[in-house]
Amino acid sequence: MSSEGPRLIITLFCVLGFSGGCSAIPPIPEHAQNVANTDGDEYDGWLFKRLMGQQTESAAQTEPNRPLNKSVSESSGATAGLSSSVSPSVSPRTAGQASSGTLSQRAAVGPLIPGPSSSHGTFPSRSALELVPAPPDAPAGPPPSIPVALPPPPDGGVSINNAAVKTEEDSGFQLSDLAPGNIYTNVKQAAGYGPDEKIARAAIQEGKALFREKKYKAAAGKFATAATRWPDSPLEEDALFLKGESEFFSDRYPEAHDTFGGLLKKYSNTRHLDTVVAREFALGRYWEQLFDAKPTWPIVPNVTDGSRPRFDTFGYAVQAHERVRQHDPTGPLADDSLLALGNAYFRHGQFENAAYHYDLLRKEYPNSEHQMNAHLLGVQAKMRVYQGTSYDGSPLKEGEKIASQTLTQFGRKLGAERDRVTQAHAQIVEEQANRDFIIARYYEQRKRYGAARLYYQSIVKEFPRTRKAEEAKARMEAIRNEPDEPPNRFAWLTGLFDSEKK
Repeated sequence: MSSEGPRLIITLFCVLGFSGGCSAIPPIPEHAQNVANTDGDEYDGWLFKRLMGQQTESAAQTEPNRPLNKSVSESSGATAGLSSSVSPSVSPRTAGQASSGTLSQRAAVGPLIPGPSSSHGTFPSRSALELVPAPPDAPAGPPPSIPVALPPPPDGGVSINNAAVKTEEDSGFQLSDLAPGNIYTNVKQAAGYGPDEKIARAAIQEGKALFREKKYKAAAGKFATAATRWPDSPLEEDALFLKGESEFFSDRYPEAHDTFGGLLKKYSNTRHLDTVVAREFALGRYWEQLFDAKPTWPIVPNVTDGSRPRFDTFGYAVQAHERVRQHDPTGPLADDSLLALGNAYFRHGQFENAAYHYDLLRKEYPNSEHQMNAHLLGVQAKMRVYQGTSYDGSPLKEGEKIASQTLTQFGRKLGAERDRVTQAHAQIVEEQANRDFIIARYYEQRKRYGAARLYYQSIVKEFPRTRKAEEAKARMEAIRNEPDEPPNRFAWLTGLFDSEKK
């Protein structure tokens, strides 16, 4: 007697026990339905039209709530995903390879707030850095296309995966069959929804036909069926990719983001990696600018905009950018994603996170075209991380090092920014001297003149061109005849203990 009968009885008994005796009638399998699904979403999606160069001025004016309708020169850190047109001949690897992360003159990083107060004053406020904007034809990746067709099924319609399933069935009942995941799988298989390569291939062909007709919403459902019906296979990999593409070009961006995430998690070396990375970068840029235009609290739900996540739009933008570098660290968009993340954090006042990503860009991508921007913004971020003389001074040291490297490495390429960097470097050095001067004054007031002299000498030696260096010279002259240590007022008492020791 086959073990399929007892297993099915035990499985159904467990399901009925968990559900309190109520069983739901599963829907009719798709292969048993006679009526074809003709409900297709004829709406191509506004982002698809922009990618294909079909967006017009009138169409752009009808959607004022879409930040991507702006030109790239009006966005900060603009890069792939914000283009006005794309050539159909763009290859997946070169798509989205245009310059990103460069700040524009009109909306770079917003007004830069003054630095923290110290005993010497505050760092003055500066206007936004006027860097070169990205080119207006930066693509968001290749246009929608169908991947290379999979090989036909083996002779007889039985594949290796089917053989493996049969071997497991013949092993008999095991306690692991009572696991919730296995129960769900067994019930699906008993109801006719188990793995079936023929149904999966038929579903993916139907999905491709709908995809070519630009009925992306209906196509996504077919691709989902194909992925579910033939898991752990190249067919599932293609189905997940096409499902994400269908959702992307129908403006269902959160669903596309989740689908691409599942694809990258299960098939980290997928052959669709170049296109998926370009899509994720485009989503990150879109959500980032959408949050800038309509900032909301992370816990406030979104129930009206299908292109925006349900919660935490900015967090989803960060996650999309991070996927680019994590899954394709040597790709053409890795450095773009780092600079885009740094700029996003900078605009929202998260200077520590901004400085961290600028540091990663400077150190891990020395040949990046964004090196100069990473240095310039890195100096600004470090200065704003510093909180004053009563706090850690390492941001000042790091900022001074970056400013020196910027002046040495780029020189005349800085143009008008050279004077600004020079001024920032001078302010950092002056604040460092001020920190040491405060410590020296502390020791001097407590008549620890030896320690005070050491700090005064250090100021004169390390920061000779600062105002505090002149004050340090004056203070050293004033305490020249003072002893290194204050006199011992209790010598009569401490002498008694010294004599006992002798």
